[in-house]
Formats: sequence, structure tokens, C-alpha cells
Amino acid sequence: ANTDLRVMVGIIDEEGDVTYYLAKFFEMRGTLEERKYSGKIVLMNDRCITWDEELMEQLRESHIGKDFGVYMQLSLTEASYLATMGATIVKNKRKASMKRFIEHARNIQPDIEDRLKAYTHLRKLKLLPKTGFKFGSHFRVYDNEPEKSHAPYLVHVVKSDYGATWAEISRAVRLAHSVKKEMVFCMIDDDKLKYIRLKRITP
Repeated sequence: ANTDLRVMVGIIDEEGDVTYYLAKFFEMRGTLEERKYSGKIVLMNDRCITWDEELMEQLRESHIGKDFGVYMQLSLTEASYLATMGATIVKNKRKASMKRFIEHARNIQPDIEDRLKAYTHLRKLKLLPKTGFKFGSHFRVYDNEPEKSHAPYLVHVVKSDYGATWAEISRAVRLAHSVKKEMVFCMIDDDKLKYIRLKRITP
């Protein structure tokens, strides 16, 4: 695909007003290096917890998870990524294989495998994804340490054959703009990932 391709779309609403959007393939880069992890993560149904002090320190250094002082909470996506990078997931005091963990997670988040693909790829780009639930997206994405900057991107993960109404897209783009972020769709076709940025423009 031509990554320099830009497409401008004009949408006419019920009152005859035109809203223009610019869509383009988008490349993001960050400054947050990947690393290996060690320690135990406990699976607690729809999220994970770690009390492992060594792992907690590693996570603090990487800005991953939610810190509650004596323990840290991780999303299913974060936990699955950490497991691929060396950490151990435990369920009912027994080590859970990646296959078993994904099977469990799929019952709660059917798209967990696509989320993991996107999360893993974003980390390879030295970006830091965190939940974007409050913004109606899968991830809010930082390109620097969260304490030093706001997340400049909202990333929503979709299949390459994803379909949406323009009303849904308009809502997503407007919300991203209202919180000073760019709306990016991560399109997954098997193991190929492409990022498309959509923004409202005034031609």
C-alpha cells in the first residue's frame, strides 16, 4: 500500500452541511524502550493483580499497570503482553499457559488477540498504550513518559474489513479532538497492521 496516500472525504448531513475528513496512513514513534520482565501475575477474572515487589518495580519503571501501592492492577491485554516478555501468569496457584490465559480472556474480551497484536506492535514502536475506555477507544497512547506528557493518540483496533457509519466516525474524531488527541484506527489483516489517522479539516 502507498503509505503517502491521503484521502479527503466530504460528508453531507441531513441539513445539507458538508463536513470534511482527511484520512491517511500514519506512522507513530515513541521514546519508551521495551524490556524483559520477571515475576508472577495473578489472574482475577477480568483483570490481573501482582503483589510481586520485583515485578512491581519493573512495571513502575515501564509505566505499565495501575499502582495501588501494595499491589498493581493490570488489564488482560497488559498481562498477556507481559507474559510474552517473560512474566508468569498464575491462576488458582498454578502457572497458566498462554493458550489457557487467552482462552479465558477471550470469554471476557472476544477481540483480545487483536488487542494484543496492536499493543505488542505499539510497544515495538516505543509507544505506551493504556486503556482508552473513557474515550471510547481501545487505547490512549503515549509517546513519552505519562508523567511528562499527555497521550497524543487514541487508537482503536479493527479488522481490515471493519465497517462503521459516518456518524460513529464523526463521534470518535470529535471526541479525540475535544481531548486534544488524534484519532487513529489500527487495521489488522492477519498479522499485518496499518494505522490510519482520521481528522476533521476545513478545506
